[in-house]
Amino acid sequence: MATQGTSEISSSSGWFEQAVSHRNAKIDVCKTLAIAAIVFSCVLTNVAQAAPPSTSLESETVVVETSGHVPGFTQRQLAVFLALKMHEETAAPWQFSAGQSGMVEAPNRVLWSFKTLRVEWKGGSHKGFPSPTQSVTHISAEVKLYLKNIYQMTMLTQPSVTGGSEDRVLSEMVHKVSHTLFVANQPDMPGR
Repeated sequence: MATQGTSEISSSSGWFEQAVSHRNAKIDVCKTLAIAAIVFSCVLTNVAQAAPPSTSLESETVVVETSGHVPGFTQRQLAVFLALKMHEETAAPWQFSAGQSGMVEAPNRVLWSFKTLRVEWKGGSHKGFPSPTQSVTHISAEVKLYLKNIYQMTMLTQPSVTGGSEDRVLSEMVHKVSHTLFVANQPDMPGR
């Protein structure tokens, strides 16, 4: 009878070892799939970033790129703001898209380069320190237009802005630049 109990224990421990082995195999498969998913997503991200601009971008899509600083904006916010304002100010068929840093140069692009000329602080302070909301920043904006990688024109403007998306002077500047580049001059796509 003692041998019968030992064989029952051996057979049940064999079952347990198989279950553990099967569970470990499932864990190994899950780890392999997780690693493959991570590697695959990294490869897709690198391919997407290295790929030339998609042909799905219409020939009338213009990428807005920025450099320099305008008060009240990060670099990304400024590109989005300019693209939205230019879209509002320009008639069809032109479309505008905010560029991203590290992106391959788009064939159709508007390059906005900003420089701070000087900052004037208005009267008023908080605990003896000037308040940023009480300042006017004199900036210089150089705007270059390229269509199908062919230089078209450059505009220079020097507005005095308080900054932020509610700045009337900044909005007016974008309106004038957009109107001059895309309405008054009515650029034709080179090679059409």
